[in-house]
Amino acid sequence: MALLTQESDVALPDLAPSARMAERLRRRRKRERTKKILWGTLTPLFLLGVWEILSRSGVLDERFFPAPTTVFVDAVNQFVDPVLRAALLEDMAQSGTRLFLGFFLGSVAGLAVGLLMGLIPWVRYSLSPLINSIYPLPKLALYPLMIMFFGIGNTSMLALVVLGVFFMVSINTVSGVTYSPAIYREVGTAFQVPRIVRLFRITLPAAIPSVIGGLKLGFGQALIIVVSTEFVGGDDGVGYLIWHSWQILNVPLMFVGLAIVGLVGWLGSSAITALAKIAVPWQDD
Repeated sequence: MALLTQESDVALPDLAPSARMAERLRRRRKRERTKKILWGTLTPLFLLGVWEILSRSGVLDERFFPAPTTVFVDAVNQFVDPVLRAALLEDMAQSGTRLFLGFFLGSVAGLAVGLLMGLIPWVRYSLSPLINSIYPLPKLALYPLMIMFFGIGNTSMLALVVLGVFFMVSINTVSGVTYSPAIYREVGTAFQVPRIVRLFRITLPAAIPSVIGGLKLGFGQALIIVVSTEFVGGDDGVGYLIWHSWQILNVPLMFVGLAIVGLVGWLGSSAITALAKIAVPWQDD
């Protein structure tokens, strides 16, 4: 139906169908977010419930698979006792420093090198064979090499974390730059957009989704490397806590350490996802 203005006989389109469609789309997105939260919450709770039943019923050996409630009580005791709380917080602080500092340094280096490789062909041709040959190596296998260069201690652990994050971020950044739609670059060239403007207005926005993916993979890689190096070469940190608890068969405390690692991984991934929604709001989840 067309509407007529009082001032003229010009017909205006009826916007009601568009408004109804937008409202339906908003409600559908709201339902999808609700489903995502419900499934993401109920599934872990269901698995924990099954674990609790199997452990309490004797199907699982409680010496090695204590019930989740037992692990929770042990975690509460760790934070209630001042001595135990101080030791646990110190381990968390040491691991957190290695994790976030290594992730930051590796991300900055990976983003810079990835952009150079994506934008300058001779840099890509020079570094691609080196990166592609070192990237598949298990990072823990390079730990002795890091010790040779930096000695035993935090510096060698941090260097390995930086290396692991660097590969994830740089490879994804190169992919984002080189495989962005060619039409974007062609339009910039046709309109004679200056190179620096093309970089910040065309190339980087097109590469952001791939960069965000590299950051998420890099954070997970950093967490794995931190815990692994603390297993084999640390005398503090959450990884050392997990391994030492297993050695003395303090299994509930071991699961507390594993829960901390899992929680940090989930929080880190959620934070990067929130950053992605700000940086690329046009992309769906």
